[in-house]
Amino acid sequence: MVKSSESVVIAKPVDEVFAFVADLRNEPSWHEDVASVPEDMDPVPVAGTSYPVKFKPFMGKTDGVFTAVEVEPGKRIVYNAALGSIAPQVTYDVAAEGSGTRFTRSVDMHPKGLAMLMTPMMALMVPRRNKVFVGNLKRVLES
Repeated sequence: MVKSSESVVIAKPVDEVFAFVADLRNEPSWHEDVASVPEDMDPVPVAGTSYPVKFKPFMGKTDGVFTAVEVEPGKRIVYNAALGSIAPQVTYDVAAEGSGTRFTRSVDMHPKGLAMLMTPMMALMVPRRNKVFVGNLKRVLES
């Protein structure tokens, strides 16, 4: 099992932060592993809908899918992500904190098959990358 939860306070209102992270078209601007998403995507995901995502090459794979499993407007989005044999659940939580917004990105992954062999490496890598992505989001939104 691989888990990571990173959060940051962003000096922007909750509705602005939620709108930005909910729109997967913004993902490549702060999530370094996402290469692109189609331009015709929903600005707010719809629970039960799958969205294609192009990742930077990972183990020979570039095509992935984010399936929205829970959407609580203004507060939370939960995706089941899929990239080859890697299938994390990724959660975005947004909440007011002081005059800004606390954004938390959580990753919960249960590697199966051959991917289990990579669990020790992923247990180190996923929290590091998650911290980078959350920091990138703060920089993008506050610049």
